[in-house]
Amino acid sequence: MPNEIGAHDEVFHPAGEDPYWNESGWFGFHIPERDINGFFYYFHDVRTGVSGGGPALWDGSGAEIYDCLYYDWRWHQPPTGPMEFEDFSLPNSLRHQVLDPMRRYRLSYSQPGLDLDLEWTALMEPHDFGVPPDPSIPRHFDQAGRVRGVATLHGERLEVDCFSMRDRTWGPHRHDMTPSGDFVWAVASPESHWHAIAIGVGEDAPDVVVGGYFARDGVVGNLVKGQRRVLERKSGAPARVLFEAEDDLGREFQAEGRVRSVLRWMGWPGQLAFWTLTDWEWDGQRGFGENQEFFARDLARSLLTQP
Repeated sequence: MPNEIGAHDEVFHPAGEDPYWNESGWFGFHIPERDINGFFYYFHDVRTGVSGGGPALWDGSGAEIYDCLYYDWRWHQPPTGPMEFEDFSLPNSLRHQVLDPMRRYRLSYSQPGLDLDLEWTALMEPHDFGVPPDPSIPRHFDQAGRVRGVATLHGERLEVDCFSMRDRTWGPHRHDMTPSGDFVWAVASPESHWHAIAIGVGEDAPDVVVGGYFARDGVVGNLVKGQRRVLERKSGAPARVLFEAEDDLGREFQAEGRVRSVLRWMGWPGQLAFWTLTDWEWDGQRGFGENQEFFARDLARSLLTQP
């Protein structure tokens, strides 16, 4: 089908007419025995030729961008060479290489305090959110995988071998207009994992699932309904979360997540995100993942004043 996600999408897509057009890609990784979570994240504006992004790592020792383990997210990085999607580098040394389209990627970075040399391998085909019904909505997909490699943090060599999630988005990005919501996921094994995006509908109501997938015994279904509720908070951030959903195969599941570490992130304008490493349990098994909780600016202040 012409609109299916595939190898032809391993490019920076042509920009539409919307002045807020942008393209971004994210890869998550973690070292759970140290409560370390991290991201490798980039964005590119094909209209202006300006890119940005970078890596971050955090654990329980610091939850702010100024005191976490490492942070180098930079805006406005004009490329010093051609921006070919198959192999590009940003001025801060973040490098993305496609080794096998939609299957394998090399992710690297080298600056004082952090060296990354990671290889990401897919566990599944990309899960496509489909062609948006409105041209003001960007195209988006998510994909579970596994990442292996080395992170050398302030001279300490850390082995990385974990399950992971990645995403790609291209189209109009109005982050200041994005409603509050959540990006949640977990992987227990190549056959058992899930991902969801939920949107807030009210201060005291659970957030409602608007898309995602559920894999059980290697069989993938699309989420058709579900909700996410915070059971406990600490300093405004989620500490314990309950997620319930059903897929289009009629399979229901319930997952409870306990947050291990938090980064308070305002990388996108007009939003506060609690970006967490989360220890999830569902179907009698355990898997690490994340609970990314993002809020419109008008709600951020009240959350940060909570005990």
